[in-house]
Amino acid sequence: STLRASGTTLVRQQQQRSNNAANQLQRRNMGGGSHWMEVSDVHTKLGEAFGFICWIWVFHRARNDLPVVLGWRHPWEHAEDPWAASDHVENIVELEKDWDDFAEKAVRP
Repeated sequence: STLRASGTTLVRQQQQRSNNAANQLQRRNMGGGSHWMEVSDVHTKLGEAFGFICWIWVFHRARNDLPVVLGWRHPWEHAEDPWAASDHVENIVELEKDWDDFAEKAVRP
């Protein structure tokens, strides 16, 4: 009879523990609590400012180099110069011939 009473007491305690565990949700904190990422307002604003500058730089480089990255032109084929005073070059045929000769010599020394 004592054995039966202790057995039922043990079963009842287990049921109470399982009911209490079901009613209470477990809360887990990664890295030591809920204050793992407290940053001052100054650092937040500086991060946003430097992030903005970074994206402006990325867009600027994409504007200049995107055709090269996408394979639309070679990097040594320069884009048009918007500040060029004139597109007219005297002796263009001779310059192109000199350039071709130089390129040929550079390939076969």
